[in-house]
Amino acid sequence: MDTSILLAAVCASALVAASAASAKTLVFCSEGSPENFYPGVNTTGTSFDGNEPIYNRIVEFERGGTQVVPGLADKWTISADGITYTFNLRKGVKWHSTSKSFKPTRDFNADDVMFSIERQWREDNAYFKVTSPNHSYFGDMGMPKLLKSVEKVDDYTIKVTLNQPEAPFLADLAMPFAAITPAMTRPAMPIKSKRR
Repeated sequence: MDTSILLAAVCASALVAASAASAKTLVFCSEGSPENFYPGVNTTGTSFDGNEPIYNRIVEFERGGTQVVPGLADKWTISADGITYTFNLRKGVKWHSTSKSFKPTRDFNADDVMFSIERQWREDNAYFKVTSPNHSYFGDMGMPKLLKSVEKVDDYTIKVTLNQPEAPFLADLAMPFAAITPAMTRPAMPIKSKRR
């Protein structure tokens, strides 16, 4: 009986300590070490798995399936010719701050989508080579040739124009390489509102 009480006390103490630690720390167990925590250059399942709890995309796959559902974009329209996609972005999405070097100064908005796409697409983007210039998945999905323009319509609307219709385009945007990263991580530099 005394052993049971002692064991219960130890377990209760461990649970209290664990819940306090879990409020401050994300613990992720994996079969290996992620390459890094920027999914735009990752090529392994281990790295994508490590990034999954950290980043969102403008569209996502439904849990356990391949149906594309809203993510950071709460809705979108596709032109009749299948070339223009207009994404209406969610408002009030907060960036999480986990380090002293990154202090969010605003909520998620269209600047972040522009930054995330242009960082992988435009070789003249100051962040194209940060971490690695090898944006394999972006390239393998044919994005550099497929994209004609990406425009910030307003703070919560992005318009993507393709060079030709591409049936899996939405599904491509739900893949890990298309994670949205905050534009605030870069030094102050203008974000181009349109590329042609």
